[in-house]
Amino acid sequence: MIPYSKLNSHGNDFILVENDGTKPSLSVDQIKYYSKRDVIGCDQFFIINTSNIENIVCDVFNQDGTKACQCGNGLRATMLYLNKKYNLTRARLVVCDQVYQAECDKELISVNMGSPIYVDKIGRLNESKYSIEKEGLVVTLDELDSDLKFSFIPLSIGNDHCVVFSPESIKYKQRISEIINEIYNGIMNIGFIKNAADFMSDDKTILDIMVNERGAGYTDSCGSGATAAAICMFKLYELSHESRVTRSMIRVKQKGGILDIKKTYNPDEFMLIGPSSFDGEGALE
Repeated sequence: MIPYSKLNSHGNDFILVENDGTKPSLSVDQIKYYSKRDVIGCDQFFIINTSNIENIVCDVFNQDGTKACQCGNGLRATMLYLNKKYNLTRARLVVCDQVYQAECDKELISVNMGSPIYVDKIGRLNESKYSIEKEGLVVTLDELDSDLKFSFIPLSIGNDHCVVFSPESIKYKQRISEIINEIYNGIMNIGFIKNAADFMSDDKTILDIMVNERGAGYTDSCGSGATAAAICMFKLYELSHESRVTRSMIRVKQKGGILDIKKTYNPDEFMLIGPSSFDGEGALE
């Protein structure tokens, strides 16, 4: 019997298992089994090593058993767990050798998501099917045998994201996802901003997004997806207006609720801020 906790961040839910080295390891098949909605169910499965409370290593798995190297909402949920169990208000969380600083301040939990790396490589491109134009960070793809044309920015914020922001692209999200998965070998999380033009006119607009997470599909909330969307809009707004976004903060709405992304400068880093909840506990048999 292995104890677990069930945690939630804006509808993005997690199974968390603590392992200090004294408990048996879980296989990938077991992780996939417990992640099923008709068993326990989660968007991501966290195994955290608390043998060194000053440096907590997190292994993150998607529903399909693939390993993830970032999950902003899951890291916030982990911070809540550590606050409840160990009374920690700050923690160093390590995922794929990358350190993330997390803090718990009453109801709000924040994670410093670090600095993005913009992806320059286009990936596999079938030139008989698609044409691509690149202007700065923005990639515009035209599907040659249809009227579909959309723009996106590819970047990494611990894991890889394509943020699509063309008007009405949400209507074509299935086909756009298929194309992006094809040209990037299925490694991308794919976000869709529904109201990018509104934000460019008024930077106090709350971004409205959906995220197709690799290995989990569309989830109610995705912390790294919200961060990636905000990063893109920070960049596009600053380039267009030659000024900073008001209060250096963007609010991002998903089905599960609203998250705040705060930008700091020199170097550019992004803080993901919002509440998480503890939904219960049990034992894996």
